[in-house]
Amino acid sequence: MSNYTEIIDKIKNSERILLTSHINPDGDALGSGLALFLALNRYNRIQSQLDENYMDKVVRFVLEDNVPGNLKFLKGTEMIENIKNVNSKYNFDLVICLDSANKERIGSVEKLIGDDSFVINIDHHTSNTRYGDIDCIENISSTSEIMYKFIKEMGIEIDTLIGEAIYTGVVNDTGNFAHSNVTTNTFLLASDLLEKGVDNSKIVREFYNSKSMSTLRLMGKALEDMVYVPEKKLVHLFISIETLKELDAKKEESEGLVELINSYEGSEVSLFLREEEKGKIKGSMRSKHDKDVNAIAKLFGGGGHIKAAGFTSSLSAEEIIEKVKAML
Repeated sequence: MSNYTEIIDKIKNSERILLTSHINPDGDALGSGLALFLALNRYNRIQSQLDENYMDKVVRFVLEDNVPGNLKFLKGTEMIENIKNVNSKYNFDLVICLDSANKERIGSVEKLIGDDSFVINIDHHTSNTRYGDIDCIENISSTSEIMYKFIKEMGIEIDTLIGEAIYTGVVNDTGNFAHSNVTTNTFLLASDLLEKGVDNSKIVREFYNSKSMSTLRLMGKALEDMVYVPEKKLVHLFISIETLKELDAKKEESEGLVELINSYEGSEVSLFLREEEKGKIKGSMRSKHDKDVNAIAKLFGGGGHIKAAGFTSSLSAEEIIEKVKAML
């Protein structure tokens, strides 16, 4: 049983709403957040027309990182704010975290959560730590699929712009409807959004098939440097900050490399490691069959799903690889 009604009541009774999602945002993080952002702005417009005394809610969508280049085609992304440009003393009475399995995943945006802020946690990761005052966790394809149902429950029309954001999130987390997390409800959602004018071919073209030269060079470097461990059926790859600089590539351009290397026919599990600032390493894992990469990611303080999980660690790449190999 969903707790949508409780969440809707909280939104309607709040004045200053912060929306956020995880660091290094992907299509689902940004798509679900943008869909809700656009929906709440539409709610403001409708209520203003119905009631001249209605006071518009302040709704802001803030992320630690910039919008990735392959998601800027979504209208509304230009209104997403970077935490660097937001006054940390601004008082939000409601914070909605999307697609973030734990509070740490939202990065430095966490400093915007005040002592009096009410936190709503909306997510589809089974590893979610349930850190909200209200937790809405559903084991379905994506947080964007949750948002599709939620916005309809709120009585807000899903127009083309909201629909594009939702569709992009679903495409991201289902591998364009190729993963085992796809259900008949996911296809019904897609069918409904197409009827509302969402151009699925445009989204796939812009999101998947429009890559910069630096992204393509990074993909080539990944294929050249990936290492296969046959006895573990593991393929792993490490990309350093220096390599990113050499290729003039942004860190968000490395998204998708974990799936790329896992396409090797002998691989059952892929491990992609990317060096971050301050000695941290971001890890992403994928599994083709029954290997539980969520359990492995939990060893490093991360999580996700059985077939897709991630983490951030202070260990070296070599130490992480050895620990992962020991678990397989």
